[in-house]
Amino acid sequence: MAPISGGERLKGKPREQPGDSHRTVEAGEFVFRQGEKGIDLFVIQSGVVEISRGEGEQRNVMATLRQGDFFGEMSVLESMPRDADAVAVTRTELLGITQGGLLIRLRRDPTFAVEMLHKLSGRVRTLNQLLEGDQPS
Repeated sequence: MAPISGGERLKGKPREQPGDSHRTVEAGEFVFRQGEKGIDLFVIQSGVVEISRGEGEQRNVMATLRQGDFFGEMSVLESMPRDADAVAVTRTELLGITQGGLLIRLRRDPTFAVEMLHKLSGRVRTLNQLLEGDQPS
């Protein structure tokens, strides 16, 4: 399966809110592993992160994400364990947003909500294309 590129990014860097966290992850380091409990979603401030499933030769890179992209939202929105691994490809600066922080952002900034929905819709469309055997556009 071809990896999904970052595509549309959040416009500008989200403003830091109380309760947000900053994290620096070195190249090759896991941001999180599949099956772990997820309490934050992450917005890439700088660097590159790969989202993948499986191990060794069975490892499948599902997405390569860059500055302005977000990931980890599934666990935060659904209160479920992480569905994939996230590994820094380069030294990466992350903004961590908790579930509560996300809810506050969505209430205060409808533009942020629309941008997230647009990005999530694009990811679903890309996965549909891959399932049908088409190359993502």
